[in-house]
Amino acid sequence: MTAMHECKPAKWSGPTSRKFSAWCCRVAHAPVSALLVGVVLSMVICAAADQEELGARVRHAQQLQAQGHYAQATRVYEDLVRRDPRSPALLNDLGVLYVRMGKYPEAIDAYRKALEFDPGSVPLLVNLGLAYFKSGDCRGAIVPFTKAEKADPQNSRVRTLLAMSHYGAGDYGEASRRFEALVAVEPSNGTLQYLLAQSYLWSGQYQKVIQTFDRLLRHQPDSAAAHMLLGEAYDGLDRTDQAIEEFRAAAQVAPRYPNVHFGLGYLYWKKRHFDKAKEAFEQEIQNGGLAVQAKAYLGDIAVRRKQWDEALPLLREALRLDPKLRIAHLGLGIVYLEHKRYGQAVTELQQAVRLDPQRADGYYRLAAAYRAMGREDEAQAALAKMDKLQTKKREDLLHKISGPPPAPKLD
Repeated sequence: MTAMHECKPAKWSGPTSRKFSAWCCRVAHAPVSALLVGVVLSMVICAAADQEELGARVRHAQQLQAQGHYAQATRVYEDLVRRDPRSPALLNDLGVLYVRMGKYPEAIDAYRKALEFDPGSVPLLVNLGLAYFKSGDCRGAIVPFTKAEKADPQNSRVRTLLAMSHYGAGDYGEASRRFEALVAVEPSNGTLQYLLAQSYLWSGQYQKVIQTFDRLLRHQPDSAAAHMLLGEAYDGLDRTDQAIEEFRAAAQVAPRYPNVHFGLGYLYWKKRHFDKAKEAFEQEIQNGGLAVQAKAYLGDIAVRRKQWDEALPLLREALRLDPKLRIAHLGLGIVYLEHKRYGQAVTELQQAVRLDPQRADGYYRLAAAYRAMGREDEAQAALAKMDKLQTKKREDLLHKISGPPPAPKLD
């Protein structure tokens, strides 16, 4: 009887086949443990070869990246990730390349997949937050940066990025709280001081803006931006004369600084100093800053002075450049009403009301246009809406000069 592990002769002959047959016999009669060692050794050898190939391809991709060949490097990494889709390191490197190429959705997807396999990685969380931030989604950046801060509370870079994300998302109260903590650690950092002051301003903490002014000037003694910040804070506190002084100081320091003459003109306009306002608005147009808004306010001044022929082209040009300027629609409606072009007047005044339904003057003028057309019921309805408005919405420079500040830029 043939033993169970006996090796039967091979069906081919020759020296090579006899050696192979003998090897088969030895393997067949070897203990189980020896077989396992052989299998494991074979696997280790294969794995080492695979790792060597992987390392070579990663080095090749890194070389391409260093040479600025991002598209080629990306293709290499994409192929590597297809072979090893569970590697956080490969997914992270791929995400970095996507960011370099401005492909933020793809980068976000790569980082999120990497975090599935390494959820507590602070570098991965930071990279994900940066991809959101650089894509303009500051709100999306807050979540990964918050997780990174919890994992590494003393990481100053993460804390700064989180503060900047709240700022960019419009959470100015939270941003100010975080910038306060950062400034306490780095009081000589002028950028953080300025962002803190802006956060105070946009969260309505005007008194704190005033308190930080001296610190801002210590960092930038001739800063037009610092004087404008203080001017906006004074305007927020209804201290218009002091606001004017600060904008005049800013204009003296930097006569061509963006929006400085518009801000000064607007403050004069609020005080009904129309000659000074007109001069400042015209200077802003010459400087090329907020020229569209400056033209709208110049048109409004002409309307108030009943200079219809001067007002009409200014208001039309302003609306051509920015159809959402309420003051221009209101002024144009008044001009059309004066010229008995009632249908056009109604169209412009209705738009003024749509843009700001809390302002009584739009309803008042609209009622006059309806009444001139014999539409008495609609005139009465407009007047009723006007009467329901308890308070006139206060205009301030903060929301006129440039809109909410953009998120800080990252190097």
